[in-house]
Amino acid sequence: MLYNCVEYDTYMRPDLPESYYLDNVFTLFEHVTRVYADLLEDQQLEFLQGFAALSTDAKKLCIRLLNRGPDWFRASKLSYAEIESLDAAIEELATQGFLEVNGEIDPPNLLSLYTMPELRALLDDAADLKKLRRAELEQALLERDDEEFFAALSNSDSLLRILHGDEYLVCQMLFFGNLNQSMTDFVLRDLGLYQFESYNIDPEHRPYRSTLNIQQHWLLYQLQTLFELSDISDPAVLNQLIAIIPHDIESSSPAYRKSERLRYHLARQLERIDELPTAIEQYRQCLLPPSRERIARIRDQQGQHREALDQCVQIIEAPINDEEIQFANLFASRLVKRHDLDRPACVESQHKPYQPEIIDLELVQQDSVEIAVAEYYDLQDDADSCYYVENSLFNGVLGLVIWEVMFAPLPGAFYNPFQYRPSDFYEHDFCARRSDLLAQTWQSINSNEDIWRVVSARWQQKQGLMNPLVNWQYLELDLIELALERIDYQHWRAVFSRILGDLRNNCSGFPDLVHFPPGGGYRLIEVKGPGDSLQKNQQRWMQYFHQHGIPHCVARVTWQTP
Repeated sequence: MLYNCVEYDTYMRPDLPESYYLDNVFTLFEHVTRVYADLLEDQQLEFLQGFAALSTDAKKLCIRLLNRGPDWFRASKLSYAEIESLDAAIEELATQGFLEVNGEIDPPNLLSLYTMPELRALLDDAADLKKLRRAELEQALLERDDEEFFAALSNSDSLLRILHGDEYLVCQMLFFGNLNQSMTDFVLRDLGLYQFESYNIDPEHRPYRSTLNIQQHWLLYQLQTLFELSDISDPAVLNQLIAIIPHDIESSSPAYRKSERLRYHLARQLERIDELPTAIEQYRQCLLPPSRERIARIRDQQGQHREALDQCVQIIEAPINDEEIQFANLFASRLVKRHDLDRPACVESQHKPYQPEIIDLELVQQDSVEIAVAEYYDLQDDADSCYYVENSLFNGVLGLVIWEVMFAPLPGAFYNPFQYRPSDFYEHDFCARRSDLLAQTWQSINSNEDIWRVVSARWQQKQGLMNPLVNWQYLELDLIELALERIDYQHWRAVFSRILGDLRNNCSGFPDLVHFPPGGGYRLIEVKGPGDSLQKNQQRWMQYFHQHGIPHCVARVTWQTP
């Protein structure tokens, strides 16, 4: 969960100060103290207070070791040019309870601290062991359990164990909202590679609202680690992990989504090892798609076809996203046909899928089939009229329109200053939580002129700031202006509505090109090269375009033979 120190340092540049990593930790600790001091437990407060009292050298060494992991180090192998006296720093950290010197260490950890040549040098009387590879040698040494060998190994250097790793990780969890991000984000910001919007983070808007929220989220990360390290082919192990997942997690807690994901992974593994009743029980407790799909499939597998159909009906009547409803209609129709069941009224009759217009083009082969088609239409119109936009145009315009909504400081939306999107951006209730703000936005936008007024100003004001919907590389202001001149306002609103209905899945799948012919209007063109076909999310967009009268087609390309 900790980042690798070597990887972290690869981002370092000469223009970063020598103590860059310590300065960034100060920022992290200051943020945690300012926002969460009243929720921290005693050991976490003591860690922060004790760290603040250390000398600069001791702080540097402490963070260096905490960032490196695992816990054990050899004193002779430590070398940090920015630390004036390593010996003094080690002594201070040991005195203040941040470091243990020559403590009890188990054999596997001890072996991991030494190189192969160092281990072999102590095996003068065991020539057979010297021929083994690393893993084989370690296993042989552990099985031999030679006390004299391990004592000699321990006494060959001063062994250090860094303490308070959990407290440090909890601080990172509070800052990032997860343990997947790392201090590298600070460096990317310092180098100017990423630029983030400013938003308010204070105790009133903090994601963790109680000490229990923090404890539960930390517990889930520990359970995730156990899941990854355990024998997950054993149903008893999986059931033990399930029993530890808290049942009283508030839906607004940062731990809630983590618990959903963990419960789904456990249920999926139970399904794989044929523990189907327990798997269904866990899927039922999880809103995360495709949990309900898995229940329908299991019921069908068990021969409970009516129950499987009922599950599909539940999905159709209250779908979480488009993928769910597409699955439910297809699977329900299959069940009705195969098992001679009555078709529920809500299940769509399966007819031939919508087929968009297909234009066959034979072109000179290029590296990019999309660029080849764009150039073909430009030559037909004798002007630059076809643009390779893929997902950038509609997403980008929407991202600029709802910029203030997206970065509104709702409780729990932002953990730290390095977020390019709110933490719940891909959750199914993202829009519901911001319904009032979205309503205010759309009340002020009733035409393409209104969109241009908002978007052109924000394009200038927010240039370069990160936004999950805005790809600055492909979002030119001239293209936006042309698109707003040609694309009907109702078409913009229809596309925006579908994107916002499922941000996780509907931000992709757009046609590759937008064509603006000289006579006016526009058309969206999906390009397919030899052997390529429409993906499911592209099919869903094409069906939606057809329903809303949005001009579109598929350009099917074959290459000219030499």
